[in-house]
Amino acid sequence: MSLKQISKIIGSLVLIVVLFASCNKGERVIAAQPVFTKILILGNSITFAPTDPNLGWNCACGMAASKPDSDYVHLLTRNFKAIDQKNTVAAKNIAAFERGFLTYDFDAELKVLRDERPDLIIIRIGENVQQDNFDATAFGKRYEDLIAYFKMGNEKVTILAVGSFWGNDAVDAIMKKHSEFITLKPLGLDMSNYAWGLFPDHGVQSHPGDKGMRTIGNTIWAKIQTMPASQ
Repeated sequence: MSLKQISKIIGSLVLIVVLFASCNKGERVIAAQPVFTKILILGNSITFAPTDPNLGWNCACGMAASKPDSDYVHLLTRNFKAIDQKNTVAAKNIAAFERGFLTYDFDAELKVLRDERPDLIIIRIGENVQQDNFDATAFGKRYEDLIAYFKMGNEKVTILAVGSFWGNDAVDAIMKKHSEFITLKPLGLDMSNYAWGLFPDHGVQSHPGDKGMRTIGNTIWAKIQTMPASQ
């Protein structure tokens, strides 16, 4: 066998090894990517707050981000879109459920979103649920009703519950019973995650600023990457 023939054989073997390694690497990347395509986020003012000049709040986005692109919903949206531009992310403020869960009208508030049949629902609530005289049984029943409502005709939807940024242990305990759950309580203990001094209203300042929003978004995204879609 000539030296030229030996060189060709070695070259072919190297190419095969490179292609095999590349394929394996590509498979690992794909396996790590979330497979959800239609995402719904249910939250409160941290998820979306309309402008309120009386509070010095002029951004229609998650309070208290400096601009829409800096809130956690937009961060998650960018991540899903980076995987596939066809992926969709919708968000809804359900603070009214937190404050009045006993009388909250699911059909009036959520039917349109439910009928879109999302494959992942992120429920990120807790801050506005009254802790004094909290009726855990009543809230637990209505929280179950909320999940059941979205599972009507969409039984395989994946639910991810995300706890209170300010810390609400009683609500967190109920949420974690019914689905995958992640806590945000440690994030709320870090004062650098807030918007202190950036807005005239103290209530606005007590929400997560840009750093807090990034941390919330990154925490949720890290969890989503470990969650397979329901089959």
